[in-house]
Amino acid sequence: MAHLLVHDLKVRYGRTDVLRGASFEVRSGEIVALLGANGSGKSTALNAVSGFVKPLGGSVRLDGQELAGKPTHMIFRTGIAQISQRRDLFPELTVEENIELGLATAPRGLSWSDQAAKIYEWFPRLYGKRHMKAQLLSGGEQQMIAIARALVSAPRIILLDEPSGGLAPRVVEEIAGILSKLKDEEHTMLLVEQNIFLATAVSDRFYILRNGQVEEGDAIVKGAVTKEDIVRSVYL
Repeated sequence: MAHLLVHDLKVRYGRTDVLRGASFEVRSGEIVALLGANGSGKSTALNAVSGFVKPLGGSVRLDGQELAGKPTHMIFRTGIAQISQRRDLFPELTVEENIELGLATAPRGLSWSDQAAKIYEWFPRLYGKRHMKAQLLSGGEQQMIAIARALVSAPRIILLDEPSGGLAPRVVEEIAGILSKLKDEEHTMLLVEQNIFLATAVSDRFYILRNGQVEEGDAIVKGAVTKEDIVRSVYL
């Protein structure tokens, strides 16, 4: 179970207020998306939750435990896993070695042998390439490695920053299928995504960030508005 509650989150870079009191919620088993134009504060919100950016103010609670201002390694130990836009793989390590690194923040006693079969069930394409160096795989396959590594840590919630970035439309569809499968198994995810059509396809609810604040303060439930309405709201 996981319940993330972010309230009145503020982040400043130098003299620029990037987040100006953003509030949002992710309930257990949901995929929730943060949408917005470039510069709206989406990735900053994710980085503030995981501790890569120190908030100026506000609250970040996971199942009631306050995380705001704590070091990143301590936040990850609470069960948060983040997948960055860069994917942050070790190119000279094999696919399997990269995935196993997720065990560094996994609950004590959890081993690779406990999870290997499930990981390769989710990502069958990686099984045949598990002994190849990560740098030899395509961008889509590298994104799969990053997601698999996060799952190995047995996270309570996964934060995904632009998982479709730089990928061909066909590969984006495959990533969407993987995220939908994980949602069916009640994994909890907070998704930042520029590709509105991907985000709305896999998310249960979404928030629109504009100028560092959540527009109207409430999440929009999937199906309540059309994708065209969302595009207009985000970009116009």
